[in-house]
Amino acid sequence: ESWGDVPSHWLVYFAVEDCDATVKTAQSLGGQVLVSPSDIPGVGRFAILQDPQGAVFAIIKLEPAAQN
Repeated sequence: ESWGDVPSHWLVYFAVEDCDATVKTAQSLGGQVLVSPSDIPGVGRFAILQDPQGAVFAIIKLEPAAQN
């Protein structure tokens, strides 16, 4: 997948207890899902969201082994 002409930027990650539930909550509050919840083997489950004001951020539920 190509990101096209994405300018340089920061992407903050917030640790969450349940990635899928957090995505549903964000959507119910007007947020958009830019990258659907996906697994990263050996790391955890993440998604990329955009809030109603346009700020982009990621959420992640780390696997227990990745938390150390």
